[in-house]
Amino acid sequence: MKVLLINSNQYKLPVPAMPFGVCCIAAAVEKAGHEVNVLDLCFSNHCSSDIRKGIAQFQPDIVGLSIRNIDTGATYNTLFLLDEVKEKIVKPIKKAFSGPVVIGGPAVGISGVEMLEYLDLDYAIKGDGEIAFTEYLTHMEKNLPLNGLSGLIWRKDGSLMEDNPPARINTLNSLPFANHAKYLNLENYRKYNSPLQIQTKRGCALKCAYCTYNMIEGPHVRFRDPKRIADEIETMVKETGINHIEFTDSTFNIPLNHAKSVLRAIIDKNLDLELQTMGLNPGAIDEELAQLMKKANFKEAHVGVDSGCNSVLEALNKNFKKDDVIRAGKYMREAGIPVMWYILTGAPGETQETLKETYETLQIAASKWDLVIVGNGIRLYKNSPIAKQVLKKNPNCTHDNFLHPAAYYPEKISLSTLRILNKRAALKHPNFLFFDEVQRMPMIFLKIQTTLMRLIAPHKPWWKSYIFMNSIKKALGIQALQSLLFSLKNRQLFSRLESSAPTNA
Repeated sequence: MKVLLINSNQYKLPVPAMPFGVCCIAAAVEKAGHEVNVLDLCFSNHCSSDIRKGIAQFQPDIVGLSIRNIDTGATYNTLFLLDEVKEKIVKPIKKAFSGPVVIGGPAVGISGVEMLEYLDLDYAIKGDGEIAFTEYLTHMEKNLPLNGLSGLIWRKDGSLMEDNPPARINTLNSLPFANHAKYLNLENYRKYNSPLQIQTKRGCALKCAYCTYNMIEGPHVRFRDPKRIADEIETMVKETGINHIEFTDSTFNIPLNHAKSVLRAIIDKNLDLELQTMGLNPGAIDEELAQLMKKANFKEAHVGVDSGCNSVLEALNKNFKKDDVIRAGKYMREAGIPVMWYILTGAPGETQETLKETYETLQIAASKWDLVIVGNGIRLYKNSPIAKQVLKKNPNCTHDNFLHPAAYYPEKISLSTLRILNKRAALKHPNFLFFDEVQRMPMIFLKIQTTLMRLIAPHKPWWKSYIFMNSIKKALGIQALQSLLFSLKNRQLFSRLESSAPTNA
């Protein structure tokens, strides 16, 4: 069969993400004996015409549409991304193509049923698409019944027929190599220094209150061979000329021993790399891990802290404490690895005092040249533990099972007050940045930042320039003036908060 895979993601911040998942599916589809073509719409200015041309030229039997995110995940100023997917991509596909359209990707693993209804489509794949989608193709090619296919959600005449359990691959080493260079035009990604991506495992056994990763990838960790990972990185660098690599594991350093084995295998290759990772858990950062990351040449690391207060961490069902955050910061500073810290304010039990404690913890843990990303509130996603709790208390809290953005509202502090307190803290600290402000950065600003960093500090993260500019503003007194004006604007709120704050006996 001829299969056209379309990358629908056009959201490009903080840097455009290469559609690694699409490459994984393309490799599996080819291995199964089908002809595949990839249409990457990330940089398309005319999606409708590009879709029409792509379909006319390739004449596919089936179209697979990858959907990365439902929205930007911010509680304030959330961008609901499915609106544009529907108008700019799904509708043009329907006009140009009368065959089956199958959606897949991380977003489908969360709300596949709701997305099919919203987009008015009939087929969705959740779980490991490499086996679920190829099995679907086999059944379509041979005109076999679709009933009971692992990972398949399907509708008929607008009615849901089946929502089967997600497909899971136990032996990840059996999967073919997903070659970015084979399926993508990498030139536009190079302009923003977008990294190549690779996974070391799938699945997450943690049970964080707000998280959906164990729904998307499963609650049991499945490993890839460290040597195979190192070999693939070596091949990617040789074939693309790009040495910037990102590990996209939900939590790179859990289990810790596997992460260390991967790093040792990479170090043994003696490659010239610039590495980064999302999802470092502060409870599993020890001195040895930090030093191995240094030897492997990590350009930056992203650490999910969420809070610097033990009571809030407990409410979020985190597996670490405040002291672990501080210890992790010490090891990362000693290794000289720049860190982007993520805090998620507005959890159950959040108060003005717990928020202050989080700020204080981050001031100890983070270097002044580390970036602290501040999230205002928690976005509720279908079947996350916290969403289940909210739904049990208030069955009317969502009209579409949390497909459209819905927020958790802490009992002791309002989200509007929370944001004002966070903004005041950001005006005091040059290295604080709001997540909902990141999502609205103009792309020209990011492009200028990337160009400047290449010229003056080519091996540093893009966000160093943001901290540098804020530090200049602070030295010139601009930040102090902004802080003063902000305090005057919100003086009634601050006065009320100060009067209601508990005093020491």
